[in-house]
Order: sequence, then structure tokens, then C-alpha cells
Amino acid sequence: MDRVTSAQTSTDTPHIVICTTGGTITASTTPEGAVVAGDSDPATAAMLDELRAVLPGEIRVSARAVLDADSSTFGTAEWDLVVDTVADVLADPGVSGAVVTHGTDTLEETAMALDLHHSDPRPVALTGAQRPADHPEADGPANLLDAVLLAADPVSRDLGVLVVLGRAILQARGVRKWHTTDPVAFARNSPDHPVEDLPPELERPTLAGRARFAGTRVDVVACPPGSDAAALNACVAAGARGLVLEGSGSGNLPPLVADAVARLAEDRPDIVVVASSRVPRGEATATYGGRGGGAELAARGVLSAGYLRSGQARVLLAALLSVTDGADDDADADVNVDADADAAARVRREWSRYHLYN
Repeated sequence: MDRVTSAQTSTDTPHIVICTTGGTITASTTPEGAVVAGDSDPATAAMLDELRAVLPGEIRVSARAVLDADSSTFGTAEWDLVVDTVADVLADPGVSGAVVTHGTDTLEETAMALDLHHSDPRPVALTGAQRPADHPEADGPANLLDAVLLAADPVSRDLGVLVVLGRAILQARGVRKWHTTDPVAFARNSPDHPVEDLPPELERPTLAGRARFAGTRVDVVACPPGSDAAALNACVAAGARGLVLEGSGSGNLPPLVADAVARLAEDRPDIVVVASSRVPRGEATATYGGRGGGAELAARGVLSAGYLRSGQARVLLAALLSVTDGADDDADADVNVDADADAAARVRREWSRYHLYN
């Protein structure tokens, strides 16, 4: 998308488009007490009516239905759809910003997919709820109001995709759901120093092209202490182009998994491996030596996830593989294996550009 300048969009009478995807924010509760998302048109209409009643008169909102489901059912095809929809919304220079209502379960992945493509200065805010629409203390209406006000405020320009929930405002990269039920559902894993002190090129580089997530398999493999390589090998057999291995500490792996990664580096250079951590905060780094240590893994071409956790590292790896594969669309089928290995090598070289706070 061509960059839209401030001269092309009006902030005097901002127009915010709300893209709805379902989730708890429009969910209802059954007589048995189960919260059910989907079939939420009445709840969505009521939510928008309530929003318009409290918005400042100069802010105009419109809605666009994209999906209507619990976000735990979302996957790569849904990421593609949301990215395409937001791009289409922002193709209109009369739109000042976009809000995406989304279930909190997988909001961090969708936020990452959007932010990797979002070079437009206009804000995109993701919001949702921890309590259903029919809860006596529903948090969705306040979250939606905050998200719309933020998207309409010129101060939010050039900040990329923002997550707005529980009165918290967080940049997309490094964000993760940290609590299953608390209204302040998300936290951001980032260095102690403030974002404004970082060189601009390290804040949020965007992709050179459009990723197509649905065509690129990347799996996350949990690697708890003492685990073997059965899950890793199954993912490779299933056709994974990339693996995000969730280790311990700063991204260290059990010995048997490390041995399998060493064999993979020799036998399958077309598969990119990233080491992440199960630890909630801090950076995954190539620090420790020895069998399974991050430094030993890095020597075999394993990448560190940095401040990203496994969900967002998976999105980034799939995006880079997809964009890099796009450069090889005309490759002869007989050399696909070599082409995949070359693409994987390019992804390894490119990774440091997108490694959060490299």
C-alpha cells in the first residue's frame, strides 16, 4: 500500500471503521453458564448503538463484519482475511483509522500479522473483552470506546498497530495475553528502556511484500525438561517449513531435542528453526554453551526469538518464509528443494531486522 500522507486524511472529522470478528466482546451466556461466541449480530448492533451514544459528535464510525467466531478457532486463513480487510479499509483516504474487535485468545497473533504489514501512518487498534456482552459488568463497551477514541486521535499516528484493553495501550510487537480472566488481559514483553530511546529502524520494520500465511506451515513445539524429539519429528514429517521451539530459560533446549536440531541442520537446511522461551518476561538469547544451550544452537543456524514469545515468533517466521518464497514463484519444480533451502537461508539473514529490539 502506498503511504498516505497527513494531507490526504482529515482529522477534523475523523471516520473510524470498526472491523468485527466476533469474540467475547459480542458473546452471550447460555442458561447453563457457557459463554458462546458467534451469531452475534444483535449484540454487535447494540454495542455500536451504545458506542455512538457516548462518542463525541465529531467522530464518525462505521462497521464492517469480517468474521463472527471465538478467536480460538482462528488460524492462518483468518490472519490473511483480517490483514486484507484492514488494507482494504485504509485504501479509502477518507478513513482516519481502523479498530478491529477480536477475541482475546489469539489477538496477539493477529496483532503481529497486521503490524508486519502496516506501514500506513493511520492507527489500527485491536480490542476485545474478557466478559461477554450480557455480563452485568461487561468490559467490552469501555474497551471499544477507548479503542475508537485512540484511533481517532492524531497522536496515535505512526505508532503502528495498538492493543487497547483494560485501559492499557500496548504496541503490537511483544504483546501477549498474560491473564485468562483479568480485564487487564495483555502485557508487553520489552526491554526496560523506553521505546522512544530506540533507533527508529528497530522499532517496527514492515515486510517488503504481502505474506500469505495460509500457504506456509510453521509449528510451535513445547520442549519441557526431559522431552524427546517425537513432536519435532512429527511436525517435520507433516511438512513444516519452520519450527518455533519453546525451551526453558533464555531459549535452551533439552539434550534429545538439541540432538534432533543438529541432525535437522545437516539434513534439512530448508527448515528454519527459532528458539523461544516458556519464561513470561525477558529475552531469548544465544547465551549458554553446551548441548542444547543457546550459543550451541546459534552455531547450528538456530535463531533466537528475542522478546517475542512463541505465538508471535510463529507469525513472524511464517510471514518471512511466505514473502521470501514469493521471490521464487518462477523456480523450476525440479529445483524446489534447493530453492527452499535458499529461501530459508535468506530468512535467517533477514531475521535480525525483525527481531524485536535486536
